[in-house]
Amino acid sequence: MMQTWLVILCISMVSAKSPNILIIIVDDLGYGDVGCFGNQTIRTPSIDKLATQGVRLTHHLTSSALCTPSRSSLLTGRYPSRTGMVPTPPSRFGVILFLASSAGLPQSEVTIAEQAKSKGYKTGLIGKWHLGWSESKYNDSIFHPLNHGFDYYYGHPLTNMQDWYDDGSSVFYSQNPMIHWQALASIIAIMLPMYFLYRKKYIGAVILSVILFLICLVWGYVFFAFHHVMLFNSLLYRNFDLVEQPINLETLSERYTKESIEFLENSKKENVPFLLVVSWSHVHTALITSKQFRGKSKHGRYGDAIEEMDYGTGQILSSLSELGLADDTLVYFTSDNGAHLEERGLHGEVDGGVNTPFKGGKAQTSVDGGIRVPSIVRLPNQIKENIEISEPTTQMDMFTTISNLIGADIPNDRHIDGKDIMPLMKQKENITPNPFLYHYCNNEIHAMRYRPTEGNQIWKLVFKEPNYMPGETKCAGLVCACRNAISLDPPVFYEMTIDLGEQNPIPSDSGEKYRNLRDIMMKELTEHVKSVGTINSQLTISKLLWNPLLQPCCNFPSCKCSDLKYS
Repeated sequence: MMQTWLVILCISMVSAKSPNILIIIVDDLGYGDVGCFGNQTIRTPSIDKLATQGVRLTHHLTSSALCTPSRSSLLTGRYPSRTGMVPTPPSRFGVILFLASSAGLPQSEVTIAEQAKSKGYKTGLIGKWHLGWSESKYNDSIFHPLNHGFDYYYGHPLTNMQDWYDDGSSVFYSQNPMIHWQALASIIAIMLPMYFLYRKKYIGAVILSVILFLICLVWGYVFFAFHHVMLFNSLLYRNFDLVEQPINLETLSERYTKESIEFLENSKKENVPFLLVVSWSHVHTALITSKQFRGKSKHGRYGDAIEEMDYGTGQILSSLSELGLADDTLVYFTSDNGAHLEERGLHGEVDGGVNTPFKGGKAQTSVDGGIRVPSIVRLPNQIKENIEISEPTTQMDMFTTISNLIGADIPNDRHIDGKDIMPLMKQKENITPNPFLYHYCNNEIHAMRYRPTEGNQIWKLVFKEPNYMPGETKCAGLVCACRNAISLDPPVFYEMTIDLGEQNPIPSDSGEKYRNLRDIMMKELTEHVKSVGTINSQLTISKLLWNPLLQPCCNFPSCKCSDLKYS
């Protein structure tokens, strides 16, 4: 009898054991960039294998088509409007541009890392952060990952940029190579009438000097900040220590793989559950890989970067198996937004991917190419292998899903937008817990979708659409700017279960059926906006500007160093 009770006790203890959590986030990976989501020319065997071992979420959405707001939502389970990770006018920039700025994810927010830590988990982040650093003092590290629930951090705090490589490419200058001469022409155009007024004695020499000084100061600030993007932003940290400046991009993916495996090995030795977020620098530009992958794909630098990322993902997953941790680990693979369509390299080469079969791409929130991302969840013995869920789900859902899975309390002092989708993935439910979803472009909602409980139709109501170039599904410039979006009057519907490419707009006033649908959705939209209230933006102009007083630097004044661990 005693032996029987011991067996039952052991079984209950095993079944009650909280699973480990491994979250893999790719940067700017398109829906159609990997084999298991339709690509037939880029080799992604590791991701494809993972898809056969769990569930493919084919209608999985980000909260934004840009990385800073979407990553904040993944970590907090909340729309970026609630956390302040959207700009409000007159600011137009939806991402953090400089590491030495005072913008960041508020410490009052609760992240999934903090949830895991509250249950005794060891937590780690390897790779990209892009949610702020210091706020008001040099190295105060208010927004640092270690102040948001992570025990260990190794990675780049901002985002990979073309400017981080010395081949002459530039995000800031690629769209306007003549900016230097235009700046000089602007100064001359302003100063000529000033000089005329001075000669006519309408203004004095002091006033003229002050005006000239202010003009030169502003342009000098802009030139200095933008000309030193690599030095100011290409920084690699281990916890609070700046270990490399600028980053050697050729070895970065390999180092992230090694650091991830080392974290898994240490967790195994310490016999503690873990939450590890692997946030790749790939496939954001600059698309620099190791020699092993350079020139090997059929899609240039972009394909090379995907294949290196897939290889690193495979190495981490293999290590998980070799350590005997695979059966006890939930693996979540996703991208922070759709593939970039507009960005080009120094010689005009395409530096982005494909979002087939969806329309649009990165920074385009009202179309699915910008916000529907390739996503996979594997949890052995709980989620069946090789299944597909086509119900609408969001990255915000993972906050609630993982919190419930590990037994962490959901915060009740704030609005959590994410829902528990484990019953859906276990196929105990067949309809999404998200009947209404809202698609933000900066602080504005450009579209929303509705999944009625009856039938299987999914309706998207679009209020604003990107201002595309004629005959294209991309915009002039680096991205489709939210401020340039075209308002639709009346708004239009797309039936997303049959019109994946959003080619057949239905005017929302074209019949009683659509007017009723619109009324239902607009009522929910009103309640949602009311629940958000006034947005306390973290992405204001003053917070986003480069602040020299916050600029990290190793080995001053050279501001150059290499990570000794990998030297």
